Amino acid sequence: MRVLTRTEVSKIKEVRLVTDEGNKMISATEAFSMAEQQGLDLVLFSLDGSIPPVVKIQDYKRIRFQSQKKKKSKKTRASVLKEVQLKVNISDHDLETKKKNIIKFLTRGDKVKIVIKLKGRERDHPERARELLTKVVTTVECKHSVIPGPMTIA
Repeated sequence: MRVLTRTEVSKIKEVRLVTDEGNKMISATEAFSMAEQQGLDLVLFSLDGSIPPVVKIQDYKRIRFQSQKKKKSKKTRASVLKEVQLKVNISDHDLETKKKNIIKFLTRGDKVKIVIKLKGRERDHPERARELLTKVVTTVECKHSVIPGPMTIA
């Protein structure tokens, strides 16, 4: 499907014009002049090289816009919930790696859940976990919500 130009139309003698009323066999120059009078394009539809070529008078830009819109809607994907697990005694380099992963997930459009695991005596100092969480959230700079309290997994 493509738009015929004036030079291409001059090389073609007859075309099959598809309209709402039916198909007509007319000269290519006449079909091109009809399209110009209506302010539309003469679009070639016969991709297999049929004789005479099949054309239609339409707004080609609108058709292309709609087809591109359909392609974009197919490409969009649902956001996935990614989980990043941290420990209170994480080293600086490992923390930077986790931050890079969080940023990568967020730019891709995913949601990120940060889980801080506390074991043994670490549970006596939950403020260290909150400090780590605020440190991560301030460096990543994103919208966030904190779910308070420990989550126990049975």
